[in-house]
Amino acid sequence: MDFFQHQAKAKNRTFLLVVFYILGLCGLAIAITFAAIFCGVFINADKTDPGPTIILIIAGVLAVVIGGSLFKTAQLSSGGGVAVAESLGGRRVCASTTNPGERQLYNVVEEMALASGVPMPALYIMDSERGINAFAAGFSPNAAVIGVNRGTVDILTRDELQGVIAHEYAHILNGDMRMNMRLIGILFGLQLLAIIGYYVLRSMRFVAAGRQNKGTVAAIVAILAIGVTLMGIGYIGVFFSAIIRAAISRQREYLADASAVQFTRNPDGIAGALKKIGTPGIGSNVSSPHAAESSHLFFGNVCGFFSLGGLLATHPDLTTRIRRIDPRFDGRFPRLKDIKPPRYTDHTIRQRSPHSSKMHSHRSQTSHFTNLQPMTSSRQSVIEHIGELNITNMLAAGAVLQAIPKAVAESSNNPLTAQSVFFAMLLDDNEGIRHRQLTQIQTMGSSFLWGETQRLYPSIRTLPEHEKIALAQHVSATLREMTLPQYRQFSKILDLLISADQTMNLFEYTIKAMLLRDLDIHFGLAKQLRVKHTSLSSVHRSVAAVLSYLAYSGHESQDEAQKAFSAAATELKLSSAMLLPSEITTRQFDQSLRVLAETCPALKKQVFSAFMLCVWYDGKITPKEAGLIRAIAAMLAIPIPMLA
Repeated sequence: MDFFQHQAKAKNRTFLLVVFYILGLCGLAIAITFAAIFCGVFINADKTDPGPTIILIIAGVLAVVIGGSLFKTAQLSSGGGVAVAESLGGRRVCASTTNPGERQLYNVVEEMALASGVPMPALYIMDSERGINAFAAGFSPNAAVIGVNRGTVDILTRDELQGVIAHEYAHILNGDMRMNMRLIGILFGLQLLAIIGYYVLRSMRFVAAGRQNKGTVAAIVAILAIGVTLMGIGYIGVFFSAIIRAAISRQREYLADASAVQFTRNPDGIAGALKKIGTPGIGSNVSSPHAAESSHLFFGNVCGFFSLGGLLATHPDLTTRIRRIDPRFDGRFPRLKDIKPPRYTDHTIRQRSPHSSKMHSHRSQTSHFTNLQPMTSSRQSVIEHIGELNITNMLAAGAVLQAIPKAVAESSNNPLTAQSVFFAMLLDDNEGIRHRQLTQIQTMGSSFLWGETQRLYPSIRTLPEHEKIALAQHVSATLREMTLPQYRQFSKILDLLISADQTMNLFEYTIKAMLLRDLDIHFGLAKQLRVKHTSLSSVHRSVAAVLSYLAYSGHESQDEAQKAFSAAATELKLSSAMLLPSEITTRQFDQSLRVLAETCPALKKQVFSAFMLCVWYDGKITPKEAGLIRAIAAMLAIPIPMLA
């Protein structure tokens, strides 16, 4: 199953979630009705009909439940994965961290981001959690968050850590993450009455601590009755929410485990992490009061939430999970005294340790930054590897990070100096234009940014464009640490640098598309992409415009361009004619891509495949065409792996 199929199936699972929620509401209403009748609450002397009262109570309960679900969903929509991480006590890990364990974690996450083609997730550590656990949260791959327990960093080796992070990337790429976020919002409503009841009972201690009299006793009895009633009714909702979690989450964990092994080609990594979770005294518990509502997000079980012998557990049995990865596992977990903390060296922090001869052969193919070539695979291979992690790309990503010039690497880890890395990439070869650009940096920014940009320019100017694009992906994660005013200023300067020569070339467009699409969403200046188009007929003009632009860009003669366009249009069954060169502008190209970004996964795959056919029609792809495909993928939020 490819990236687009995973995204489409995730949307179908969202529909299933709504069905389960409605069934949960019905079950809750039925349970309340039977409980009320059984307890004889409505039996009275004059035998009046209890029906209206029962309906009123059910309506009130359902209003609270549905209102709670809507409130939580709206809260998550505005805060995204960051809100989840912070509610669990997470602390943001910055690119400039000097802690060896955190540095290793950051590098592992960044390698996988570069390898898969997705923007690097924001990274959080829950410092008070000493067990081994991790989670991925967010509504889309370009706005993801990965969080880990402190124990995950302090206990696991690099291979084991990589296995856990690969598991979380599987949830991101398989489309699980968005559904899991919706699950938090929807199930919060089902649990809300129990939560209210819990806090009502907690309030008793404040009443009891006061002066004792008949009124105080009556108040305590009333609070006790209200609290117990709310919790009794609420735990019916908790029961149904546990059923929904178990029905949706458990099989996804098996799939993510298998994907992690496929990504890393190292079953011992994730199996080793699971075995350490089984060690008495380590575990995977999370003590945060919000852990239960987010339990389905995590790598391992987070708390002793009731599961009826495992039937309602959000995760499969630990031994079963390990044996699916390592059939030789005998059920014995390592002893706590035998587990040694990881030893950090520059080699283990920055580069994945080899675990097989196959790994060495992969490393020899991707050993140097300058050996990387853009998009040399076949058209079908690129389509099949969209959104895919594999060991070759991961090693290539590691090579990219290690080969970045030292001065550039140091500047890339600070949100202020990282701006100068981007500015240096956009400086023009023409001395007059470059002088004008530097003046704009000094005027709109600061003398410090002006000086940093000049210092970094010699190291960056010699890099090929495809290596600069990889560098841009690396630096963009650091730029998320800027404040909103800093980002506004940065984006203004970026626009001035691009327009300094009165034109926008393809490299500049690609950089801007990759950077601003994700950062605008991160800083709340743009909304997440939503599906608005499900049929080709609603976007045929935009498809024709992009195909025309590609055809003219990659073919010298009008005749060859027409043939390439026609081949792609035939595959799509597109009836629109190719536009004239005078009708295609960069602005129209950009606007057309923004429309196509809001297509459904199945249609997006068809359209992108046609774009690939157009550029590959003559059997070759030029650097300009490769850049165009990268720019299109960035605008459509399609993660193309590094070596695609």
